[in-house]
Amino acid sequence: MYKNYLWATNRMKYVKKKHKQAPGCLFCNIAKDDPETPKKVLWKDKDMMVIMNIFPYNVGHLEVVPIKHVVWPEELTVQEYQKMWEIVRRTVLLLKKALNAPAFNVGLNIGGDLAGGSILHLHVQIVPRYVRDSGFMEVTAGTKVMPQSIDETFKNLKKHVSVLKG
Repeated sequence: MYKNYLWATNRMKYVKKKHKQAPGCLFCNIAKDDPETPKKVLWKDKDMMVIMNIFPYNVGHLEVVPIKHVVWPEELTVQEYQKMWEIVRRTVLLLKKALNAPAFNVGLNIGGDLAGGSILHLHVQIVPRYVRDSGFMEVTAGTKVMPQSIDETFKNLKKHVSVLKG
């Protein structure tokens, strides 16, 4: 049994909300460079892409996404699966170098809504963690303070994107 609970009561509005989305899969639309789909693509090759989460949990929240539409890890070839995790490793290095991130949460929500995911396309979330993640606003006002804009973070990460190329 849990000893403590973290209540994010205003998240229920998001969970229950009907989300308007371009037809098809969001990540497939990003991979196809659909002009109607908002995106921040840091790096892409024929198999994988590294994108910024435009609704980040923290500054530098990135995702490693297979280009082909897959839901389950076993739908990837062994080579694609290994490459995905190599890109995850390189993405952590990128975040260390560009943002001086000292810690990370790395994870998968496999199976969509039931697993806590909102996009039914396999992807690895990489969320940098910093010493001062929780301050006065987070603790008392339920408000996440983002000390840098998404555009500034994107620009900073782009300067170091060669780390992803190996």
